Amino acid sequence: MSFRLFGFPITIEMSFLGVIGFIGFLSLGERFDLIAAFVVIAVVSVLIHEFGHAFAARSQGTDGTPTISLEGMAGLTRYRLKSAPSRAQSIFISLAGPLAGIVLGLIVLAVKLSGVIEETAFITNLFNITFFTTFAWSAFNLMPIVPLDGGHIMTDLIPGSVPVRSRRAAVISIVVAVVAGAALWFQFGLLFAPVILGGMAFQNFQGLRQRPVARL
Repeated sequence: MSFRLFGFPITIEMSFLGVIGFIGFLSLGERFDLIAAFVVIAVVSVLIHEFGHAFAARSQGTDGTPTISLEGMAGLTRYRLKSAPSRAQSIFISLAGPLAGIVLGLIVLAVKLSGVIEETAFITNLFNITFFTTFAWSAFNLMPIVPLDGGHIMTDLIPGSVPVRSRRAAVISIVVAVVAGAALWFQFGLLFAPVILGGMAFQNFQGLRQRPVARL
């Protein structure tokens, strides 16, 4: 599925819808009405997140129009700045996505607490799903783990040359991913959390092995 919105080309792959639907099934069981709502709300929430990146990148001057794609397990915003970005610019663009989701989550929470919408059990579930896919996912995305936005921000904040920063970020990512995955599994029984975080830890480990040893 491809379309344009706010001037950005957007593509939503079936692989993304399948992964989101599976996460909804693991979280909600056989409540297929809620699973369908989860998929729709998740798509909107991830698009809001990616719009944050896209608008931030465009404000810094891009060579061409940023593109947004929802594929696999994530949303991706692809862009190229007209000049090499500074660390501050990179942090700004990385931070814009999670902040967009957090703001949307806080708005949803404010609407819920205001009582302007009469709540039924289904409406309460919709509020919970929306808050989860906006605020909670954005908070998760800020964890200092590459390739999450928090991992990119961490990499830009680490002192040293690019190779040194990349190696240090990979080591930190592995430690945080393993600890966070184990904690989420034992504390909340979230099966998909250690699977996702374990994959990120392995990805960083592989990258660490392939990089030449840098002088620290």
